[in-house]
Amino acid sequence: MELTYHYYFKNQFRPLASLSLHEVAYFSCQGSYILPLERPDAYAVYLVKEGSGVYTLGGSEFPIKEYDVFVMYPDVPVRCAMQKAAEKPEEPWELLALSFDGVDARLLLNAAGFEPKQPVRTLDHHTAVSMNKLLDGIYTWRGQELFSAVQSTALIYALLSALVKTASWDQTEMPPGWTGAVHFQKALDFIADNYSRSINVADIAEHVNLSRSRLYQVFMQQVFISPQQYLTEYRIREAIRLLQGRKGSIKEIALAVGFEDQLYFTRLFKQVMGNSPKNYIKNLIEEKK
Repeated sequence: MELTYHYYFKNQFRPLASLSLHEVAYFSCQGSYILPLERPDAYAVYLVKEGSGVYTLGGSEFPIKEYDVFVMYPDVPVRCAMQKAAEKPEEPWELLALSFDGVDARLLLNAAGFEPKQPVRTLDHHTAVSMNKLLDGIYTWRGQELFSAVQSTALIYALLSALVKTASWDQTEMPPGWTGAVHFQKALDFIADNYSRSINVADIAEHVNLSRSRLYQVFMQQVFISPQQYLTEYRIREAIRLLQGRKGSIKEIALAVGFEDQLYFTRLFKQVMGNSPKNYIKNLIEEKK
């Protein structure tokens, strides 16, 4: 048999910069099945509920079994093959999956003890059960509304905190992989403080004392999007907040989030949200009737 989904949800947009849900799923399949994955477009954690197999990341193979968690990284080649148990060949393989992206994703996965050279961890029974419940909760709170996004992000943080708590590094020291994030955090702070002005990527690079190419590399390593895309999405998120609060006309809101050209703002808003600011407001009004 192919995949049988017990539940599945895919988020349509990313409202939060910190962490945002991409997909959550619980599915099963028979032995010898190969997951139809090649190059993920987001970070992901998979919990093996039942079964065993071999997970290949970047050409290296890792055996996986019940209570194991394995991690996927954006645009890194993967292969996940099931194995039939000789004593129970018809028993299904069951997996719970969560994919997400955001500023904190890579840092927290590092702190949770995962890295591309060692993307698999075995959990104790208690942590595995807790992770299962949190994934069920993320699915329960699914939805495109902002409150659903905030709730799912809170549960993703709770899940990652459980993995961080049980990771095997000295937690009184700097988490693994965080020492190289200083420039990245400085760039985020600069954007948060100055997005309402007409700043661009060159301004960000100058502030953090990096070349534009190096700044691009830092953003791709940390959040897998360019500095320009991050700045654009940050401004759109702030525009959504202002639109929801009726904090001015579309032109005034565009200016408030750093766009001097209203038509350019409208075009970018539609690219990110799939709808124009005008129609977004119209939908908000209709939902409240």
